[in-house]
Amino acid sequence: MILRCANLIVMFATLLACSGSPPPVDAAQAAQAAAAARNTRAYQDLALYEQMRSANKNDLAAQLGKELLAKYPDSAGAAKVKESIEQVNNGAQFEKETQRIARLWTYNTAPEAGGTQYSAYVYAKDEVSAGGKTQRLRLVLRQHPSWGQSVYLLLESGGFQCGSDCSASVRFDDQPMLRMSTTIPPTGEPAIFIDDNKGFIAKLAKARWVHIDTQLKGAAAKHVVSFEVAGFDAARLPNKPR
Repeated sequence: MILRCANLIVMFATLLACSGSPPPVDAAQAAQAAAAARNTRAYQDLALYEQMRSANKNDLAAQLGKELLAKYPDSAGAAKVKESIEQVNNGAQFEKETQRIARLWTYNTAPEAGGTQYSAYVYAKDEVSAGGKTQRLRLVLRQHPSWGQSVYLLLESGGFQCGSDCSASVRFDDQPMLRMSTTIPPTGEPAIFIDDNKGFIAKLAKARWVHIDTQLKGAAAKHVVSFEVAGFDAARLPNKPR
């Protein structure tokens, strides 16, 4: 009986020896391996971050940098990102703002007798009550093959009125207010033209905001309407003023 038990013990020990079970893993070595793997992945993300940054794609770079810092905060890659992330975030914000103000403008081209009409318009920041409804004025810049260049305010309905001198007060950013002559078309369109269109556009091209004080039909007081114009692309109106 004792001999039989001994044989069983020997057999059990032999099975354990042949099972191929790995030796106990050292905790410190495992931690080092995991850290190395994280650093490798962080450097892969860092390479893409730097690629976007070099291409001036700050919006994408900012997203990649934010994700890298969140996933691998203690990595060497994160340390490199921290050196430039503030500049990248500022660049991304600038790009976003530039795109926003550019989208405020709408550009159109249309075939006309004798050539092509080009126009650009931007809506006023605030609404006004005119023509029996609430609406937003448009500031329109137009180049017509026959009529030349024009600048005018346009309503959907209603109209404008002016006093004996028929003029509007115009201010570009924080510059002094200018008095500019205006004309209401005799054909009845809900528009009022700024006579010095060339001077107006020259100043608009350097401004962020234009504020125009004008009188709407049926209104008891004048309205100051403000237009955010900094995104205007002068190349979209290709003809030189005549």
